[in-house]
Amino acid sequence: MLILSCQKQVTEVKYYPFDRPFNKEKAEIIELETTPLNFKEITNKIGPYFDERFGNLVVEFEDGKINKRIIPYVYDSGLIKRKNILKIKTDSILIDDGYPISELKSLMKRHYLNKNKIPYYSDSPQKAYVEISIDASKNGRELKELLSKLTYTFDEIKTEIKDSIKLVIFFNNFRQIPPPPPPPKKLDIIFNED
Repeated sequence: MLILSCQKQVTEVKYYPFDRPFNKEKAEIIELETTPLNFKEITNKIGPYFDERFGNLVVEFEDGKINKRIIPYVYDSGLIKRKNILKIKTDSILIDDGYPISELKSLMKRHYLNKNKIPYYSDSPQKAYVEISIDASKNGRELKELLSKLTYTFDEIKTEIKDSIKLVIFFNNFRQIPPPPPPPKKLDIIFNED
């Protein structure tokens, strides 16, 4: 009797933002293929970027034969220049007048290799960050789709440029909340003193 297994064989493990394993004992691992959490719930579990005690949440997924583990971050009190963040939504990239997600590689390459040439792209490869934002109700599998595109593209760029860059990813579920309405216009009243 011949029994065939359809299970994938993971041959490699990749870590983001750093090319080294994290401390599994301190980490809470969320497997994107099986988690019941939505994007907002995942984002709410992430600790601040600048607090070394955090970074304990890891999202994990299989991408072909590669197991990818990402330590995501959220914005906190740290100051990061807006131009150092490449903002990505499910199907678009929010820079200039906007681009479709199909332009991801060229825009990420420009973002990482800008070195202060274009004033509204990152200052340097070391200060280049990526923000992703999807609908707060989307599940782990839908988050995995975007992270797969992002990590695959990043890995291609890193191989091409042969430089030590890292993929720091911020999760932002607040982009989905519409901004508050503008304040009412101030009426200028002119008084004539007669």
